[in-house]
Amino acid sequence: MELNYLRAFFEVAKAGKFSEAAQKLNISQSALSRSVSLLEESEGVILFDRSKSGVTLTAKGRDVFQLCEDLFRTEKAIENLCRNVQETCEGPLKFAATDNVVNDYLIEPLHTFRRKYPKVIPSITSGSPDDIVNSLIHTDNEFALLFAKVALPNIEYQKISSEVMTLVCKPEIWKECKSSSNEKTIKNILEKYGYLCSIGALQSTRPKRVVMELFGEMPQVGLEMNSQEAQKRFCLSGEGFAYLTRFMVEDEIKKGLLFEVPVDNPHEFNLWLAYRKGRQLSLTSRTFIEHVTKYVEGHL
Repeated sequence: MELNYLRAFFEVAKAGKFSEAAQKLNISQSALSRSVSLLEESEGVILFDRSKSGVTLTAKGRDVFQLCEDLFRTEKAIENLCRNVQETCEGPLKFAATDNVVNDYLIEPLHTFRRKYPKVIPSITSGSPDDIVNSLIHTDNEFALLFAKVALPNIEYQKISSEVMTLVCKPEIWKECKSSSNEKTIKNILEKYGYLCSIGALQSTRPKRVVMELFGEMPQVGLEMNSQEAQKRFCLSGEGFAYLTRFMVEDEIKKGLLFEVPVDNPHEFNLWLAYRKGRQLSLTSRTFIEHVTKYVEGHL
């Protein structure tokens, strides 16, 4: 197999377009296209689905792309070793995280990390758990940070920390619906305002079990949205109950903006590090993950 053909394929896969990859490699677009075609012909595979807007990897192409990442990272490591070059923490830091992780976990550690490593350039993809885990397969994001595992066969998970959940609502709502017991007050609020949850969450096995354990019955849904940050904001506006990590609403509870509802045995959710199986993370990514882990442990 011709290594230059693999490199041509690799650059096109990263760029998503032949024109951009050709510019980076400083060769003509026709020469680049020919190299990729020769690779596909010699190995009897189709690596790209081609369209006017660019290219997307086929299933086989994704597998080859993952191996190419390891191949060219190893090639670079060998080159550095032979030239006695010390790997440094610099350059792009490409990862994905759910919005609540970005807003409530990463602001301060990312700030201190950038002060320590000013040559690192973070690039963060935010979205739902499904979106960000899929970005590990379809983009060059190295890892993801999220609270929910997404079941994909080629993704590995590593626990970073556990976070206690808390049920919250606007204090005025609690006072308005106050009854002879907390259980009756909770029922009154659910009937009048409802429960804020992710879209389709109550049809999923674990979220359904969690709310059943929390309320003793399936609650009336007030609003559905996939953004936990949005759930918190709607809760602050008085739209009902939200069940969020305590870390996420700690400041609002202390300031009296949200009321922490007393519940027995609140659940814990794990903060997960997700990455593709067999992928060796760069020094920059490994250093940042260690930095975030220490920060989270220090604030538990």
